[in-house]
Amino acid sequence: MRVIHRQTQKPEYWSTFQLTPGDVDYLSNLLLEAAEPKSASELALALIRYRVEAENAMLRRNTAGQIIYQPKKKYAIGEELTFPALGFETGRVISSRPGQNPEAKGFDVILVEMAGGVRREFAANYTLPHRLNDDDFVSSLSNNQETASPEQLYELYGEHVVRALNAALEKHPDFLRVADDWFLRALMAEVNVGHLNLAEAVLDMANGGPLTASAILGELGLPPDVAANLQEIALNTALARDERFDDVSLTDEPSWFLRRLEPPEVRAMPPALRPAKYTGPPVVVNDELKTLAYALDDELEMSGDVEEHRSSAQVVLTFPHRLAGTLGWSRRLAAVLPKVNKPRVPVTFRDRANGREFLVWLVRDGRYIFGLGDWYEANDLPAGAHIEISSGPADNIFIIDCKRHRPKREWVRFATQRDGHLRLETAQRAVGCEFDELMSVFCDQISSLATLRGEHPRDVVQAVREAFPEIAKLSPQGNVHASTLYAVVNVITRAAPMDVFAALSANPAYHSVGDNYWHLSETR
Repeated sequence: MRVIHRQTQKPEYWSTFQLTPGDVDYLSNLLLEAAEPKSASELALALIRYRVEAENAMLRRNTAGQIIYQPKKKYAIGEELTFPALGFETGRVISSRPGQNPEAKGFDVILVEMAGGVRREFAANYTLPHRLNDDDFVSSLSNNQETASPEQLYELYGEHVVRALNAALEKHPDFLRVADDWFLRALMAEVNVGHLNLAEAVLDMANGGPLTASAILGELGLPPDVAANLQEIALNTALARDERFDDVSLTDEPSWFLRRLEPPEVRAMPPALRPAKYTGPPVVVNDELKTLAYALDDELEMSGDVEEHRSSAQVVLTFPHRLAGTLGWSRRLAAVLPKVNKPRVPVTFRDRANGREFLVWLVRDGRYIFGLGDWYEANDLPAGAHIEISSGPADNIFIIDCKRHRPKREWVRFATQRDGHLRLETAQRAVGCEFDELMSVFCDQISSLATLRGEHPRDVVQAVREAFPEIAKLSPQGNVHASTLYAVVNVITRAAPMDVFAALSANPAYHSVGDNYWHLSETR
């Protein structure tokens, strides 16, 4: 007696899944025919489909010429029957007797000995309507139409198959990982050190790049008998493994830049942006300050809650970014700028006023945009200026604007440094752009204030102590808005709003007078 079960429908079949030599041959032929890399998930689904189809073929072979049990048929003693509805279990007819049912006369009851000696009775010569008497239904059982499809099996067990597949192919000499995909090593063009040196020279001539593999290939002289797409795959794979080259593409198609020609401020965070943290005792910051901190939209406090995509966004330029020639890649700007999964990506900014374009870098670690220093200087922008970024005509082009107007003299908050300490006063200066009065800090030479910061980020609590009285003396009431405190503290040291507000809240000498204004007690 034989019992035929569909192993591929069982969870334990996939939970213990391992690649066989037959699986490896199948994957090799699949990649050979495709002539391009495929992801582990694509290969896993194909492998599940291959295993299911192989099992189906085996079942068809095993059931070929066998008698499929249906109640309407007559069976002789000794005949071996196959029961698709019982997982293709088989049994031999050992006896037959007339059936006893007043509603269904003239049928027989056969006794069948199943696997392991178990005996079961079944109806035979039963001509009344019954699901098993439907030839189409029985055919569907034999053809696996009521079992889980390969796609459904992948949803259930694909994660384990992918892990097993990756582990096996990683050790197999015939397969090569290409980024997150797999390909046959024998089909790849050989890219040696000489080719990579030529690629470096090509990028050097292009001021570092970026260039795609197809743009670099013309100078390398790879074997012409290898298809162009495979040459690109081979070159992209080799460049990705060489530390001289950086993939800076916005898309899945790599685009290469010579790492040594990238600005130092892109490869490492500029000192002006390195933040200090509040290190004092635990403190409760009131809800009003928390709401303000969120509205200030500092990239240091971005927690992944990106706003829905929008065509433009306006932010306030803070002093550390003005000093470093950068702009915070904040929550609002993230809704306009592209999503980036590379460490650094160059894009083009176009000045709305004059149409001039310049290269800037989106730096994922630290969440800042570098390359704006010359533009700030050309437009004489103070800390506190409004900056607007909008979508441009292409995915890698964005429009930048600083809301210019004809320069006019205005009374502004003006900063200098004396004996290594910040000094604020009210002074008249010509202003040619829109700015946030609460956040603005003007100075004649911004680099002159860099000495306030030192080599390392200064203590936030001390920076609040220095900044508060300097701001307060400019107000008849001596009140200081929390936004202004945050902006001026950032002249002294880089700090996130909540760190500034924690230092403010922790000191009993400061007390809130409403609307985010604070006052320094005379009895401090």
